[in-house]
Amino acid sequence: MQAAFLIYSILYSIVLLFLLPFEYVKRPAILRKRWIREKFGFFEKNAQSLSSKPKIWIHAVSVGEVVAVSGMIKKLSNKYEIILSTVTDTGQRVAQNRFKDHNVQIIYMPFDIPFVINKTLKHFMPVALILTETELWPNLIRVASKKIPVILANGRISDKSFKGYRKVKFFIKPLLKKFTLLCVQEQQYKEKFLNLGAEQQKIHITGNMKFDIELKPIHFTWEKSIPKPVIIAGSTHEPEEEIVLDSFLNLDIPGTLIIVPRHPERFDVVEKTIKSKLNNNLLFFRLSEINPHQDLPYSSEKFSMIILVDQMGILGSLYRICHIAIIGGSFIPHGGQNPLEPAYWSKPIVCGPHMHNFPFIEEFLNQKACIMTDKDSLSQVLKELIENSELRQTMGERAYQLFLSKSGATEKTLKLLQRIIP
Repeated sequence: MQAAFLIYSILYSIVLLFLLPFEYVKRPAILRKRWIREKFGFFEKNAQSLSSKPKIWIHAVSVGEVVAVSGMIKKLSNKYEIILSTVTDTGQRVAQNRFKDHNVQIIYMPFDIPFVINKTLKHFMPVALILTETELWPNLIRVASKKIPVILANGRISDKSFKGYRKVKFFIKPLLKKFTLLCVQEQQYKEKFLNLGAEQQKIHITGNMKFDIELKPIHFTWEKSIPKPVIIAGSTHEPEEEIVLDSFLNLDIPGTLIIVPRHPERFDVVEKTIKSKLNNNLLFFRLSEINPHQDLPYSSEKFSMIILVDQMGILGSLYRICHIAIIGGSFIPHGGQNPLEPAYWSKPIVCGPHMHNFPFIEEFLNQKACIMTDKDSLSQVLKELIENSELRQTMGERAYQLFLSKSGATEKTLKLLQRIIP
C-alpha cells in the first residue's frame, strides 16, 4: 500500500509541475500571491489562528459544497474555530461572504503532497478533518488520519466516479478504512461505499444537507417595476445562455429574463451574447448598473427585459422574485446545478435532461414538482407555464413540500460528530 501512495504522489507531482503555471496565471493578479503561498502550506498568523478554541478543518471544493454545508459550519463555529478550505476562487468568495460574521478562517486547499499536508496540520493543529461530498484526497486522508479523526459529510459518489474508483479498488479500499465516520446522502451512496470497501459500522445515511438551506430575501426597489412574468436561469454554463435567450425571445410576450452565469469570468462573454440578440422592444441591464434604490422607468406593457446578474452569492435569494426557475448545467452534459433554492421559495422548476448530479430530481419529476425538457421544447414548456398560473402554483407547492420532507441532514450529522470530536 505504501508503494501505491508513493506512485500516486509521484504522478500527482508530475501533473502539478505542468499545470501549476496555468493555474497560477489564470487567477486574478490580486489573488496569485496568497494562492501560491497557501497551496504550498504557508499561512499567515492572524487573530483567528491564535484563538483558544479547538479547530476543525472542513474542506468544501467549490460554491455548491460551501452552500450545502453552511448550516453545519455556522453551528460548529459556535464551539470551534473553523478552517474552511476550497479549491476554486468562486468558492472562496462565497465562503467569505457567508461566514464574515462567524469564527471561520478561509484558505485555499493545499496541494495533496505529504509534506504540504503535514505543514498545514502543524500550523492549524485541528482536532478533526471533515471532507464534503466526494473529496477523497489520498495523501490528505492518509496523513491526517494518523493524527486526528477524518470524517466525510454529505457524502456521495456519482456513477462516473464509482466506475473509476472500482478500477482502483485496491487503492480506494484502504483509503476508506482510514475514515472514522462516513455520513452519506442516500442508500444508493451507502451501497457504493460498501462496494468499494468501506466498513459497514462507519457509514450512516444522514440525508442531503443541500435541503437544509436557509435563504434570506433580498429586496430590490426595481423588482416591482420589471416586466412580468419573471424567468430566472440560474448557474448557467456555455452555451445555455443562448439556448435560454432564444427560448425566451420565441415567446414573443412581455416579460423579464434574469440570467445568472455560474462563473464570474464569463460575465462579459454572456453580455456580448445577449447584446447580439437585442431589438427595439428588448432592454438589457447588468445588475451592477441598476440603481437598487430606484424604479426602472419603463412600461412593462411595451418592453421585455434581460438582466445579467454579475454578482456572486445572491442567486438563491433572487429566486424569490421569479415566476419560473430554469436550472443551469442541465442542458449540457454537466449534471445540473442545485434545484433546491427555487424549491425553497415554492417556485416551479424547469430543467434540462442532464441532472445526474442530483439523483433526487427523480422524486421531483415523479411528484410533478419539476418539468424536464430539452432545448428544442424549452420555449413551449415556458409558454405553458406562463399561461397556466394554477400549474405554476401547484408545482411550486409540491417542490416546497418535497424540500421540507427531506430536511434535517445537518442536525443528524452534528449528532454523529458530537460522538467523535472533542
